[in-house]
Amino acid sequence: MTFTSIDGAPPEPDWTSLFTDELDIAIARDRWAIVVREMQEAGTLVLANDHAIRRLVDFSVQYERASRQVCEMGTIQKARRSKVPMPSPYWTVMRQAGEEIRVLEIELGISPVRRGKAQKVQRAKKAPRAADSYLRQVK
Repeated sequence: MTFTSIDGAPPEPDWTSLFTDELDIAIARDRWAIVVREMQEAGTLVLANDHAIRRLVDFSVQYERASRQVCEMGTIQKARRSKVPMPSPYWTVMRQAGEEIRVLEIELGISPVRRGKAQKVQRAKKAPRAADSYLRQVK
């Protein structure tokens, strides 16, 4: 497996060795780049996040695959033998992958709600006040 790295980020996996479909490879590359960029901007990117980011990308590819099938065939299908309507197996995969994506985005601080909680706190310098010169610090 060949690895590449951008600006100290975790090395990006060789998606061509993991996926055969060109669309899946493109989705994986795009999603990896977006997640790494978002985490770099937030100051939360570390090498230890490598596996979590990879799982997020894998689930994103699975979600997109299943989503394409659901869009084509619908959420309800007839069972092969009994012809009874039932939820599409692709719908089930899509929902489960979506839940895993949501959990991983929370863990990595990518979701908008969690982003503020995951960022490094930048403290503003205190503005000098008149009371500061009156009270001296105890050492």
